[in-house]
Formats: sequence, C-alpha cells, structure tokens
Amino acid sequence: MISNELMSKFQDSKLVNAATIKVSVSVDDSELESIQAQKLLSEFNRMAPYAGFSAVTELDSKDIEKYLRTLKWMRVCTVLGSTDNQFRQYRTLAKVVAVPVLEYQILVCIGNAYDKDYNLEFNPACNVTEDDILSPAEMEAISSLFRQFENSGMKVVYGIPKSQEGDLDFMAMSHVSDAVVSYRRSHPVYGFLASFIRQRELNEVTGMMSRVVYGYESDYRYQIDALINAING
Repeated sequence: MISNELMSKFQDSKLVNAATIKVSVSVDDSELESIQAQKLLSEFNRMAPYAGFSAVTELDSKDIEKYLRTLKWMRVCTVLGSTDNQFRQYRTLAKVVAVPVLEYQILVCIGNAYDKDYNLEFNPACNVTEDDILSPAEMEAISSLFRQFENSGMKVVYGIPKSQEGDLDFMAMSHVSDAVVSYRRSHPVYGFLASFIRQRELNEVTGMMSRVVYGYESDYRYQIDALINAING
C-alpha cells in the first residue's frame, strides 16, 4: 500500500484531460439487416389477404434491405447536417417516410455521442454510392406500401429522427468477429440493436478496453423473427 506521506506529496497535482479523440462510427449493414428485410417481406405476404391485396410479388427482400440502408444513410445525413446535392433530394421525404418500428429504434440510437469519462466523441458515418441506396421515388413507393399495411398490423413510425444526439451506449459498441462488444456496461438491448450495423474502427481506439461481451450475431438472428412477430401482433 502506498504510504500517506508519499500520497501527500501529490495532493496538489492537477489532472488534465487528454485531447478529445473523435471516433467515426460507420453504420454499414450487417447480416441481421438482411434477415430483418426477409422477415418484413414475409410480414407483407402474411398480411396481404387481410389488407385486400394479393401476395407482394413485385417486391424482393433485397429491395427492403436497400430501403433500410437508405433510411440509415438519411439518418446520418440528418445528424451531420448534410447539405450535399444527393441528400437534398431526400429532405422532404425524410419528414414523412415510413420506418419499421425496429429500424426506428436503431435510427434513434445513431447520432453524435460524447463519453466525458474517456474523452471520446462518437460521430456516425455512412459511405454510399448511388447504387447502394434507393431513389426518392423508389423510397416513396415502398413507404406507401408500409402505410397501406399499417391497418393490418404493420407497425411503423413516420419520419427520420430529427435530433443530432445519439445514444452513447449504442455508439460505443464494436464488432469482433461474431461478437458485439464494448468497453462500457449497459443494458443488453444495446448489443442487440448494435448488431444491425458493422462497427470495427472503434477497436483501433478502445483496443483492450472492450471486454464486455453483449452477445453474438449468430444468436441475435433467431430473436428477430420473434421480435417482429411481437411488434406486429
């Protein structure tokens, strides 16, 4: 044990925080987003008879996956206050687009977050090409489909979240192989939500700090089906 005499020699020392480290959190899709898209398509076909429609044969799960990816890109652009020409076409749509409830929970978590204890600032990023996302017209078409099925039980929220603030516990997650890990302890639900995006750059910043394992993608994929069933009744 350190002696009190030695400790007293340093009692007037001032602690100074190191410069803030900025971490770019890329919201690239994971395999779970593809599984969610497949499940949403199944929900459309399940509800079709009750909504007065035949099976949704003109829609593919890849279209819905692209829809979800575009929603995340729109959220990142909103957080960053993007003014580029590409996003300008989506500004009006961002206020009214239909967002599946589970995806909305992910969008709410994406944003700027600051960890004052470790002096880390997290900012979202989403690098896409024109081929990676749907056009505004394509987004409107699928959004309209979600709206039509709402009366049959499809649960949606309208509009991209406006706040630039994200959830620190979500933004601080990272992926190591199949595991979702963090250097922070929080509610397990953040591990599940974070499994829908791929975040690897954080490992270079937090390194050995990430010792809390929240779960594994291979386990989470089996929870999606039950969760969406519960959401949509």
